[in-house]
Amino acid sequence: MKRTFKNLLMLLLFVGTFTAMANDGLDLKVNQEQSLIVEVKKNQKGAILSLRDEQGEIVFKDFVNDADEYTKVLNFTNLPVGEYSFILEKEFSISTSKIRKNEENIQILEDSYVLVFKPLYKQREEKVLLYLANPEENRVVIKIFDKFGVLVGEISCRDVVIKRTLDFSKVPPGSYFVEIKTKTDNFSHRLNVG
Repeated sequence: MKRTFKNLLMLLLFVGTFTAMANDGLDLKVNQEQSLIVEVKKNQKGAILSLRDEQGEIVFKDFVNDADEYTKVLNFTNLPVGEYSFILEKEFSISTSKIRKNEENIQILEDSYVLVFKPLYKQREEKVLLYLANPEENRVVIKIFDKFGVLVGEISCRDVVIKRTLDFSKVPPGSYFVEIKTKTDNFSHRLNVG
């Protein structure tokens, strides 16, 4: 019973932390002149803002500095008609909003907002703790490769909060590559163990 309570408390703390970070502070508005007004109220050093076209090509990219608030106006007048993705990438999350441009105006597609949590890694000698929020309980596949690209381990699960300990004590020291595939994203991370 004590262990169950402790696990439940850890889960609530973990989910609470992500919930607090889920409010990314991004505010997008459209003015009459085909301009997108971008405001980031809760800055995080190293955050990256980008606008991509339908082919995934970067149309705009900027790094958020240490200021308390970030504001930018992006003019869509000279961009071709189509759908664009506005992305705010932070240390622990990536949020995406879709913007549709036609001949007369631009429109933020309200139902298109997606917030994805990045995996967290904590290394303790030959063990690596992996955490990943999976609120929709989609299938997640975690693969571990050695430095030659040989698969050395694979995990598949649908947990709401994925918490795994990757034990590298029985493999040769060196560089390993972790690949995580979710329903919508792929993440990769290089580890040096031993």
